[in-house]
Amino acid sequence: MREKILVIHQGALGDLVLSFPALLFLKQEEQASVAILCSNGVGKIAHELNIVDAHFPLESAHFCSLFSEEMTKGVKHFISHYDTILLISFATFIEDHLRQNHNGQIYKITPRPPVEMETHVALYMVRQFEAKGLLKNTSDSALLSCLSEGCGVGDAGCKIRTPDFFSIRKHVIKNPKFKTEEEVLLSSDRLVEQMQSHRGKGLWVIHPGAGSQRKQWPLEYFIRVAATIQEANIGEVAFILGPAESDLAPLIKTRSKGGFRVYEVDDLSSVVALVRQARCFIGNDSGVTHLAAFIGTPTVAIFGPSNPKRWSPVGRVTKVLRGRADCVPCFEIAAVNCKDPQCLYGVSVDMVLDAVRELV
Repeated sequence: MREKILVIHQGALGDLVLSFPALLFLKQEEQASVAILCSNGVGKIAHELNIVDAHFPLESAHFCSLFSEEMTKGVKHFISHYDTILLISFATFIEDHLRQNHNGQIYKITPRPPVEMETHVALYMVRQFEAKGLLKNTSDSALLSCLSEGCGVGDAGCKIRTPDFFSIRKHVIKNPKFKTEEEVLLSSDRLVEQMQSHRGKGLWVIHPGAGSQRKQWPLEYFIRVAATIQEANIGEVAFILGPAESDLAPLIKTRSKGGFRVYEVDDLSSVVALVRQARCFIGNDSGVTHLAAFIGTPTVAIFGPSNPKRWSPVGRVTKVLRGRADCVPCFEIAAVNCKDPQCLYGVSVDMVLDAVRELV
């Protein structure tokens, strides 16, 4: 009988995507049935990618007692179905709570390395799985070493290629259950109807948002990149905006004089449906950028105060850009950016365009 593993992950989209390699190695080596309890939208994508076999929404009221003093019978019954629980969290009290109410194996995995370590988050996750005895084949996990050891960032950025990891991934991700174009609906119109016009052309997708404004490259720069691509007559540019970036829609439409498509998307399945068609994706250090790179779309990732040696996206062909800066990356150690964050604003429009040309 296949071992049943429950993964509990409290992280946001980018954190979850960087855990995908470790989960894929686990699924391949152990031939286990893996379920994930996490944010509903991210869990749904993990399921559609066949990284996990089932997903459950952590924000559901049903699971509230995981974080309270007494676990309900319903949650106790739920976790009793699993042989092993992997808790990817900093919260020790949740681990203690689980140990008091579960008879199987429980492993606590730290979501990211200490700030002073310049080890890539995805590689750190794999190494923790090894240390816990969850992964036995260290030669496979060593394939991820390029994510940390080959990630020096210079004036022109760095390119990270992980073909070995993706050859492994192909054996695990079989028949991904993405929505068909006909199934994807936006709040105001059918995405599929607008997608039809991209066929036969190049589609260039830009996501100007990020989880923190500190990591957002100026919108005007993104618009200049988009204008240059469109003027070159090599395809159409589409901006995708999540609920947190909806206020940017009128600005983009006004400044581009209506020349770019703007998709306001409220679910990650729609993001994947659009991005997987793209010739290239351009974005900040954000969860959407991590997702775009992971599904195989050539990706230009613009970094600033965050450390690309720790957080660069995992992808077949990914170009990471960061401006010149004499200081260390401060996103994880300071509350605000400096007055003139050249690490971010020092990335020029020409640097991004050069990166795009190199990738495609």
